[in-house]
Amino acid sequence: MTGQSSELCGEDGMLFRSTLVLLGLALAAPQAQPPASVPAGHVVRNLVVYPGRPELHVAVLPTATYLGGDRFILKELSDCEMHIFVEADVHRNVRRFYWVHFESYLANRPTDHMTYGDIDRRSNGWGMTIWVRAEPTRSSRPPQPGSDTEHFRNIILRAGYRMPAEMMSARLVRLLDDPTNTGYGRRELMMIYGEDLAAANVTYNDVTVNGEPNARWSALEKPLLSRALKAFQVTSRW
Repeated sequence: MTGQSSELCGEDGMLFRSTLVLLGLALAAPQAQPPASVPAGHVVRNLVVYPGRPELHVAVLPTATYLGGDRFILKELSDCEMHIFVEADVHRNVRRFYWVHFESYLANRPTDHMTYGDIDRRSNGWGMTIWVRAEPTRSSRPPQPGSDTEHFRNIILRAGYRMPAEMMSARLVRLLDDPTNTGYGRRELMMIYGEDLAAANVTYNDVTVNGEPNARWSALEKPLLSRALKAFQVTSRW
């Protein structure tokens, strides 16, 4: 530049060079996964409509109240979206909950997949293969930070409801990219149905030994899974 120095000096020059260094570091660093946007699905009364191929319609019992939804990146691994319904008493104590959950691994995790074929039982629901599991749980235990359970609990709390200390729940999973039903996939529809364990006149310690379900639990498991299948209705539209 004629008549002017092309070299910056003093505090202004140091600030300029520092800015360039920081910009270079930012460009060289691995880019974080952007946060998930607002939920893709929408809720009409007791029905969750989730777009895509296929478009999924998940209905819960009409006696349930919708508390809200959330979408987030789970541990930099997968894109998660949940919608939560409950049935509660007049004091907003939850007696039953309905958790509708959509999840898919991120594109930058191409080798990751769900592995329900190793841990859950294969069953049939709504004319399709699903993977099921039921267990007693303690709501009094704090959820793992950043987990989907923490997001679920936060929706309950923000709506002004309280979970019972002990529950029994059934998980029903349909893998959306597993046409041969191997139990392995990268996209899932998960539904969890839960009930206050006290309604069965038992405690968590009654149905577990060292934290594992016992023979007494076996008498509760099959009826719970049957109620869970009736708690949701799933249809898909291409």
